[in-house]
Amino acid sequence: MKNFIKITLLILLLLLPLVFNSCIKENDFVINEESASLEDIINVKLLDVIEGKEITVTTNYLKEKWEKEIYIEDDVKVTLNKFKILQSETEEGVKTYFLKAKSTDGTINTGSFILLNKDANGDNIFLLGSKTCSCKGCSSGCELIIDGTRCWCSSCPSGEDCVKTETVIIEDE
Repeated sequence: MKNFIKITLLILLLLLPLVFNSCIKENDFVINEESASLEDIINVKLLDVIEGKEITVTTNYLKEKWEKEIYIEDDVKVTLNKFKILQSETEEGVKTYFLKAKSTDGTINTGSFILLNKDANGDNIFLLGSKTCSCKGCSSGCELIIDGTRCWCSSCPSGEDCVKTETVIIEDE
């Protein structure tokens, strides 16, 4: 009987890492805290896939990418200086995560959903999602908010406009 208990405990100990690695841990992301450094709020491997090539996402990489996209889309030079992870839940109870960046003057909020994926070894990795959202307008409002997989912009004070943009990249197979 003692051997049975020892074997059972040994099997449980061996299976424990598999159980914990298959779940998103709450400490993977620092939720709802602004930071100038992406590395301070994301404690996991975050990748961007461009033309089939995986690129590790760093603060500098993301700032350069998103600032360039804003310039191309809106012909506006912007400096993104604050990052935040937003968390929400779908109607089915699935947690969603969104990486948001905010401009220095507070008039632009932009970001992308973060998706859980597996690498070739079966380990958890996270990818910048193909759905991005932006809110552009006033500095005292026009805040990007998520609800499940939907994006919203809070309103600006009377007389000021807030414009929401959503982009979804659909790749050909």
